[in-house]
Amino acid sequence: MESDTSPPGSPRRRYAPWATTAIVTALIALLFQGSLPPLNIAAALFAVLGLRQIRRHPQRYIGRAFCWIAIALVLILAILNAMLQPPVQEDMPPSVPEQPNIEAQ
Repeated sequence: MESDTSPPGSPRRRYAPWATTAIVTALIALLFQGSLPPLNIAAALFAVLGLRQIRRHPQRYIGRAFCWIAIALVLILAILNAMLQPPVQEDMPPSVPEQPNIEAQ
């Protein structure tokens, strides 16, 4: 009869904690529609840390796809947010509404 446990020499691979943190943070940033730049930056940073963790211990961790998906999601959110939000213009004089041009016929 076969046992469900693996031999003691080869530990079971699991998702890297930083990769899991990255994808969860990216999904939370998606819920906020990318309007919180610190959250987007944190998700990208967690993803890079996850890739680093997986590269250092490939026999122990998986989750490279989580990291790349988190990075892609954050980049898409940042681009869409930059395209849809108007730029903030400070020190601008208040604009005078244009008067309608009424021409006599």
